[in-house]
Amino acid sequence: MTAESAQKLAAPRSALPRGRLITGKEAGELVSVSPDCIRQWVQRGYLSPVARDRTSRALLYLEDHVLEVERARRSRRNRVAT
Repeated sequence: MTAESAQKLAAPRSALPRGRLITGKEAGELVSVSPDCIRQWVQRGYLSPVARDRTSRALLYLEDHVLEVERARRSRRNRVAT
């Protein structure tokens, strides 16, 4: 086992990349906002869909990208409020 692979195994679960595809509804539930808010993030260019579900035709987003955008939006709001 290499040092790099051992480090990946030892990394906390939250530090591992989240490449899972999720719908707008799932994204909203993940970051505690409405699906309408997710659509606004897309319209404003904060978030981009990466695929479309073949059966439901719903837009799909990368879970880690949704979390990054949510963190950036909340930190910006906290800076403006203080």
